[in-house]
Amino acid sequence: MNKKVGIISLGCNKNLVDTEVMLGLLREEGYEITPDENVADILIINTCAFIDTARDESMEVIHNLIDSNGKGERKIIVTGCLAQRYGEELAEELKGDIHALVGVGNFQNIVDVCKYILKSDKTIIQISPTPAYIYDHSVPRLRTTPPHLAYVKISEGCNNRCSYCIIPQLRGPYRSRSIDSILAEVAVLSEFGVKEINLIGQDTTCYGRDLNDGSNLVVLLKELVNVPKTHWIRFMYGHPNHIDDELLELVAKEEKICSYIDIPIQHIHDDILKRMARRTTQKQIFQLIDKIRNTIPYVTLRTSLIVGFPGENDVHFKALIDFVEQAQFDHLGVFAYSREKNTKAYDLDEQVPESIKQERLSQIASLHQSIADKKRRALIGRRTKVIVDDILPQAKGRTQGQAPEVDDITYITKSDSCEPGDIVDIEIIDTYEIYDLIGRLI
Repeated sequence: MNKKVGIISLGCNKNLVDTEVMLGLLREEGYEITPDENVADILIINTCAFIDTARDESMEVIHNLIDSNGKGERKIIVTGCLAQRYGEELAEELKGDIHALVGVGNFQNIVDVCKYILKSDKTIIQISPTPAYIYDHSVPRLRTTPPHLAYVKISEGCNNRCSYCIIPQLRGPYRSRSIDSILAEVAVLSEFGVKEINLIGQDTTCYGRDLNDGSNLVVLLKELVNVPKTHWIRFMYGHPNHIDDELLELVAKEEKICSYIDIPIQHIHDDILKRMARRTTQKQIFQLIDKIRNTIPYVTLRTSLIVGFPGENDVHFKALIDFVEQAQFDHLGVFAYSREKNTKAYDLDEQVPESIKQERLSQIASLHQSIADKKRRALIGRRTKVIVDDILPQAKGRTQGQAPEVDDITYITKSDSCEPGDIVDIEIIDTYEIYDLIGRLI
């Protein structure tokens, strides 16, 4: 009898790729994948533990599944960053309620883990202290995204060692896939109707530096634009230190590469950047933003910021407010600093009270909302292309300046002829609820 497996995937799109790999491996082995947790024999929760809110969400989902599991008829597996980070501690806390803990460097063993727990009542723990695994084109994947778009993880891990970040400890050192492997995966995806490829990693702009064979993001992109049937290519998570002229000129030149630059800057004041170990300065950041806008016409800029970092005073925060006003980002995510054990920032003095963090977060979010509203309204009358994501109950999609899941969307009027996956020409005629756009099909 085929056993049924359900998966809940939490966190970022990098975690989602790991989920899709597990689904592919399980399906290949004959397991039936079900979206209904109530009929599943095995439930997998692929967790996030990047910051405190992510940990809280992961634990809430785990406890909800345990509470709904009655007499324990279903087997529960916890995978991902939470398992990697807390390991034995989590196993002890959830003793008797979960059946396996699998770290981020061991999820490729999910079939063996499932076989084990179906035969044994003992909890199995598979957590490598330094994750080294990264999937390649030969590994089966069951995509959960719409058929016309896919995420492709080009690297894993991180060497940047920002003082606030736990990711290098969770995901291991930076390691890149080979260009041949990425090309092979994208070629197959395009044959299956994927038109939009989103390249992801902890730092995509660092791609290839560990391979010592001349590979880098520019070389990779030059190869990817030649893959037939691929229409849009977008790279996410670029470190400001690793974005150079050659990369920007390529984005400006190649129609297939989305005019979209995602650069998590985190802060602008040199005092805080130094404490964050970001290895960049305020002057360099301003110069980079100017260079991007001068090189790529109609570029879309996204960033993320952290408020309330240890030592951030009113002067530092004022500089950040002024920066947001001057830089006029199209998309901006702002987060309150999360104090994470085993990071250098954890022991820094001058920790900022939570109430002040939230007040500053609210100010940045409010300012960006005003900027975003003005920038969206300035687009009215412009003609552009949109990839259609859905047609029910109303057609909607995204421009090249709207990344899936993290950005706003475009609603399409008079769209009877649209189908998901179509790339259509529209004229932007209005905005909707501040961020979203409304476009008329041309």
